[in-house]
Amino acid sequence: MRFFSRLRDHHLSCALLFAVAVAISSTATTAGGATDSPFPAPGTYKLDRIEPMANGWVIESSAWRPRRLSSYTSGKVTLFSFFYGTCRDPTGCPATWAAFEDIQSSLQKDKDLNGRVRLLFLSLDPRVDTPELLSFYTVKSTPQVPWHFLTTWSEWFLRPIMQSLSLTTSYALDKNGQRTGEIYHMVRVYLIDRDGWIREIYATGFFDPDVVVNDIKTLVMEENEKPK
Repeated sequence: MRFFSRLRDHHLSCALLFAVAVAISSTATTAGGATDSPFPAPGTYKLDRIEPMANGWVIESSAWRPRRLSSYTSGKVTLFSFFYGTCRDPTGCPATWAAFEDIQSSLQKDKDLNGRVRLLFLSLDPRVDTPELLSFYTVKSTPQVPWHFLTTWSEWFLRPIMQSLSLTTSYALDKNGQRTGEIYHMVRVYLIDRDGWIREIYATGFFDPDVVVNDIKTLVMEENEKPK
């Protein structure tokens, strides 16, 4: 992907591997896609409120301008997941990234959804994924379906957000007991309504872009039915 060519030299090799993994995941998704959707049509079912979305301090474009995570998870239907920029497991972050790209592409084709949905990634590796580095990913954002890449000042600020969502991580270590940079984590994607409530949680094996798009449309239709 073009945006990886702009990364700093000492991150370039990992970023390129990430991009290759995303491309592989995208190809697999396209090759396995069906032309006729077997899923329920948007608006023919309801999504229950599961729990309020986690909150905490996050940063995007500058470490000097912190914002509450809730400012990114309310006001629009939001699709949220964790990632880290040097992830090389094609079934992990790159697969989630590829699915988000497919979802963004589908949403942009529906003018009724433009400006009503956002995509959101929060880094699991704030030591590496600084606001400066993540700014290179913002080329994926569009006015119709913005895609925000967030991080935190440190793991101390990240941990409460993860704990609130019952997400755990562990770290690969070298023979000296030092971190290698690889992070083991569960893949979860959260669909959040404009009021900040989690309405669906997708896990590996159950994260189909077509299903997610239908769920997003269902939440938007629900909002349209509310009294003005």
